[in-house]
Amino acid sequence: MALDGIYTHYLIKELNQSVENTRVESVWLNGLMFVFSLYAQKQRHHLVINLNASFTSTYLTTQPPSKKDTSNFLNQLKKYLEGGILKNITQYQSDRVIEFNFTVYDFIYGPVERKLIFEAMGRHANLYLIEQGKIIDLYKKMFVLEGRHLIPNATFGYFLSDKLDAKDYVFDPLATPKDITNKYLGISLRLANYLQLTGKHPFEIEVKPTLSIDDNKSYFFNLFGSNTKSFNTLSEALDSRVMLQKDEKSVYRSFISNQLKKLEKKHIQLTKQLDQAHQMLEDKAKGDLIYASGHNLRDKLPFIGDIVLDDQISLTSNAQKFYNNYQKGKRAIDYLEPELHKVLSEIEIFENYLVELELTDNESLSDFKEILDPYGFMKQKNKKNKPTRHKVKVLTLKVDDTTYFIGKNAHQNAHLVNQIGLANDYWFHVKDAPGSHILVRTPDLTEKVLRTSAMLAAYFSSQKASSSIPVNYTLFRFVSKIGGKPASFVKIKNEKTIYIDIDQTIVYNLLQNA
Repeated sequence: MALDGIYTHYLIKELNQSVENTRVESVWLNGLMFVFSLYAQKQRHHLVINLNASFTSTYLTTQPPSKKDTSNFLNQLKKYLEGGILKNITQYQSDRVIEFNFTVYDFIYGPVERKLIFEAMGRHANLYLIEQGKIIDLYKKMFVLEGRHLIPNATFGYFLSDKLDAKDYVFDPLATPKDITNKYLGISLRLANYLQLTGKHPFEIEVKPTLSIDDNKSYFFNLFGSNTKSFNTLSEALDSRVMLQKDEKSVYRSFISNQLKKLEKKHIQLTKQLDQAHQMLEDKAKGDLIYASGHNLRDKLPFIGDIVLDDQISLTSNAQKFYNNYQKGKRAIDYLEPELHKVLSEIEIFENYLVELELTDNESLSDFKEILDPYGFMKQKNKKNKPTRHKVKVLTLKVDDTTYFIGKNAHQNAHLVNQIGLANDYWFHVKDAPGSHILVRTPDLTEKVLRTSAMLAAYFSSQKASSSIPVNYTLFRFVSKIGGKPASFVKIKNEKTIYIDIDQTIVYNLLQNA
């Protein structure tokens, strides 16, 4: 299950035992994982801060990921934190907000206090580098989010909440689990269920780090039932979650990441060329000004007004040169704008593939060979030897007289759109984010079926770690493919939106019957 405030409390308590007053030797980046090499008393620790929406957490690892990526934010972390001392780690109230407190020696100002604040909130996860309450830099920059200015040099402010701190929790036998989550900060719905059943206080539960083998979720004690694995530390449990899927996915992740790098580079080049082409359009006005200047057009002048000319040729030739540049700029724009649109579309496609890869399970991983084959993944020189497409397996759940079809990746989503969907089926998808197509075949879209369908769409999406997740739904007859994009990309009409919280127990029971 996702990191909640209580899990965060116990995790920070554990981490401080190892990393208090350690020196920051180096910082590096691998994908969405920032790695800090820390050293003290002849011991070296590797602290990971993972911003992946499915694995948002921080933990110690004995197998740190390689130094692979660069970013402007990484450069700021290196500049402002390397060589400093990580004094301790604290938590803001009982929220999923982790504060790494540093003292860094400055040659001019002496010891300087800085914070690295990690909001471990699923798809909203963010990192802030803070000094004296001001944001030096941050990972995700947004001008305004819920009244907060998330840009460099702005004053940092925490999320506002009217909830009580979990330390003030008082058992109420009449309260529902939802009442508890609405009243107290940092208590997840699943933990609230446990607290209501047992009458325990969240900070009196014995820590027994546990990983669920079925869905690769961890928690600070066993909330999963059977088929679990125990660990000595919370870091080991969190690290194990990542390692379970790391090796099998690495080949696909590497290919997708390389494609994105190429596309981003091409995007920069095309944008630069397009800017230059638009500047060339200004040359028409320069040519017009030469003809309107009143000078003898056979004259050879170095400039007219602010316009620099070639004084080796006549004014007429200079004017024609400007007109030619103008025409060249127009032709370039006609070519570059569609190319730029194409590149942006492909970036969107591969960013979706990257999210789908993180969400997919091992059973569906083989689909990525076919998904990525059109982009050169297989590199088959002889088309005749190209592997035959395997039968598409779509997760299908049957509950009473309702059938749920779940596409876990682009290949399966396309199969739902092209082969399975019927006009009177219902189509569900998380709003404005990557996720599975959910196709629902039912004689009656009751409130129960509606909420179950929305919950499945939220669960199989990049927003599964969030709460109150928006999900769009409509009749399948109002779903159509987008020309020029893979069949998994669709546009919809007459949609409605439902906001849903994921009940892990309901989803788990549904998937057990698959």
